Amino acid sequence: MAAPEKPKAAILLIDDEQIVHDSVRRILEGEGYEVDGAFRVSEALDKLKKRSYDLVLTDLMMPDQSGMKAVEAVACDHPHCGVVMFTGFATVESAVESMKLGALDYLPKPFTPEELIEVTEKALAKTYKARRDREIEETYAQAEKAIASSLDLKEVLGLISLSVVRLLKVKGCCLYTYSKKQGRLELAASKGLSDTYLAKGTLDPMTSPPEALKADGPILIDESEFDAKLQYPQEARQEGIAAMMSVPLRVQDAVVGLLRIYIAEKRSFDKDEMDILLKFADHGAQAIENAIAYDKLRGDIEQLKKDVPKAFKRENG
Repeated sequence: MAAPEKPKAAILLIDDEQIVHDSVRRILEGEGYEVDGAFRVSEALDKLKKRSYDLVLTDLMMPDQSGMKAVEAVACDHPHCGVVMFTGFATVESAVESMKLGALDYLPKPFTPEELIEVTEKALAKTYKARRDREIEETYAQAEKAIASSLDLKEVLGLISLSVVRLLKVKGCCLYTYSKKQGRLELAASKGLSDTYLAKGTLDPMTSPPEALKADGPILIDESEFDAKLQYPQEARQEGIAAMMSVPLRVQDAVVGLLRIYIAEKRSFDKDEMDILLKFADHGAQAIENAIAYDKLRGDIEQLKKDVPKAFKRENG
């Protein structure tokens, strides 16, 4: 499988030397990045107001203002953008100061092409992660608020499946309720999967895969294990599924359902993503528990309605 293409990041270079612009542009454009330039800090600040950049590379010593001004401006007004500080005066003090103001890294002049590429790649990785963390935090907060405002089980589980797909960038998500008495999993909500795949047949909780409801945490099954562990391996392949991960939904020690995500291409999930998945699994379990409690309460009320007239008759009969 071919490696995913590197994002074409937009980089703004702030330096007053033409030779630096020429060399940095040649090196980074050769790596597939888009490079824009400014010869003054004021010019750079104007450019930052007009378009978005992923990374700013700025010299410390500039003729109009200190490069620290650019670092401050990015940190304050453009938090989605990262900064790397260049300087010909490689002192610990200036490095520490730039990092305190928000710079991601520090590169003394002169630097080699390899050093520039390495620092740029590391800074972009930090920028993308910070951006992704903010997206996850904001989207999760919105989803949690929406989930908390609804008492309808189907609506809550639908919101969870939609949120999981959006946050984890996966192909699809299904939530199943589990009836131990009937010994079956029933689809309660889904997102991202075709009607054909969803209609493939009833899931046997003991075979799809057998350990899914018994596990203490997430169980990952990749395509090489489909034939041995899935009920419908061929249907999964036809759907374009490369792997799936199952999380049992538990209330205390009892399994009340299953959350399953479907992955189109093999990938790993970092700790933050796994934490989000487990939080949504907890929300799903809580929603199912609430629905069970509500159904029981409703049943008790209906029975009470039947019993009260009978008791009243006996007392007055």
